[in-house]
Amino acid sequence: MLHSIKSAIIITILAAISIFLIFFTSWLGAQSISSVTIGAMTIPTLSLQGVMQYMSFLFCMLMVLVESQNIFVRALPLTIVLASTAVNILKIMRTGQLSSVPGLSAALTTFCAIIIQMKFIRRESANSKTDYVTGLKNRRIFDETLRESCKKGKRASLAYFELENFKRINDEFGILAGDIVLKRVSERMKKFVGNEISLFKMNGANFAMIFPGSISRKELLSTLNEIIDEAAKKIDVFNGEVSENSFEQSCEVSLVCGVSKFPDDASDSVELLRDAANAISYAKKTNAHVIFYNKTMEDEMTNQLEAEKLIKNALKNNWFYLVYQPQFETNTKRLRGFETLIRCRKPDGTSVSPGIFIPPAEKSNLIILIDHYVLRRGMMEFKPVLDKSKKKFILSLNVSAKNIASSDFADRVKALIEETGFPPKCLEIEITEYSFSDSLETTVRNIQMLKNIGVQIALDDFGTGYTSISQLLKLPINLLKIDKSLIDNIETSQMNRDLVDSVIYMGHVMNCEVISEGVENERQLSLLNAHKCDFIQGFVWGRPLEYKKAVELCMKPQ
Repeated sequence: MLHSIKSAIIITILAAISIFLIFFTSWLGAQSISSVTIGAMTIPTLSLQGVMQYMSFLFCMLMVLVESQNIFVRALPLTIVLASTAVNILKIMRTGQLSSVPGLSAALTTFCAIIIQMKFIRRESANSKTDYVTGLKNRRIFDETLRESCKKGKRASLAYFELENFKRINDEFGILAGDIVLKRVSERMKKFVGNEISLFKMNGANFAMIFPGSISRKELLSTLNEIIDEAAKKIDVFNGEVSENSFEQSCEVSLVCGVSKFPDDASDSVELLRDAANAISYAKKTNAHVIFYNKTMEDEMTNQLEAEKLIKNALKNNWFYLVYQPQFETNTKRLRGFETLIRCRKPDGTSVSPGIFIPPAEKSNLIILIDHYVLRRGMMEFKPVLDKSKKKFILSLNVSAKNIASSDFADRVKALIEETGFPPKCLEIEITEYSFSDSLETTVRNIQMLKNIGVQIALDDFGTGYTSISQLLKLPINLLKIDKSLIDNIETSQMNRDLVDSVIYMGHVMNCEVISEGVENERQLSLLNAHKCDFIQGFVWGRPLEYKKAVELCMKPQ
């Protein structure tokens, strides 16, 4: 509102000056004055008229720059210029002299310039309001529309969409193909625009739809599912090269949607968009297509941010440390080695459970930094122990699914081995079955590269259900770890005993050794020994030890 008043005042001033200059120029021409003296200067009347006329035209062009959308403002400068043109024509007709021809040509040139200026501004204005690739209204118009709607207190639902696999499409097919995908998805979404429903192209691979008024959750969910199903149809794209060698391929797309409502979930447009974005994050974590925002998500996001802050501080200030849980041969109690476990202790002495910071780390890339810390510190701490004890204890280090699926993981481990001088044959990388639920090919390639240099591979938490038997047979692993959940009831459940026996048998058939974790009493130990489990790990023989205690255990005669 303030901007509009300010623009109106400026335009009024410019128009008044411009009109005054035209009338003054006309009046000056009607006088029988050949020149005007100003101080010591004598200025020819025709020159003064020309300057005033050009100044008038300049103010007309400035009016267009101040405001080009209003119809009245667009017409006003053109009217003033036309009035000047008419004055010049009448003067030529009245006097029969051609002295006003330069003024007439200047007026006509200015008229054309203003027309061109308006078209250029109109085109640029349209470009600034639409997305180049899809032609949809862009983020700027979305912000204005949503902000205005919220200011007026109008009820509305915001659906915020994200094209989940867009980066992969760009990487695999090329950026031009990615543009085609965005355009096709937008065309499919346009089919659902109507009844004041607005569609916008946001940043990156995001879209937004505003549903005005009150709409039931059931009806909105049904519409959003239809949109997602329509968008998920295969899209034909070329390989990103416009040439004789270009070829078409089909790619699948997937949309995920977060929904927030005004004023139920937010008090303004900024909160509304933030809540919808948080709902998208939650949808991706839970593998849902559509998630409606609720307040508990905000609490989870707050906890996530606090955990991430804790992790960053711990890495920066060395709050993390390692403990080592011993692993033993089942029938001899000979020390095999240790599983390395991370712990966190704040400067005030408060211990933070791994359950507080590991899950949030796995939801972000911070788990990569934690893995690196554990790998590097574990090797650096235990290299002197191996040298001093002259024994080949195994150091088992846990690695996240996200890390083992990274294309450069094996190279990073090799670099740490070279840096620390740690013997690869004494290093064991523990991965979970979940590591094979995605990026199986990359994971297996990393495992094979590490095995080629002597690193051992353990499959942790076996029995949690992610790995099929056919996949398991293809994995280059050395050790199977039986999940604690199978051990807990082994004393009382025949089914659990049979399952454990089957896992041990299968591991041996695959030429793998087998270790059971979470062994807590002698009865469990006896049963596992009877089932020929190679190694055990648990409270029955050893709790996680501080570094010094672990070193003392290594130095004892076996």
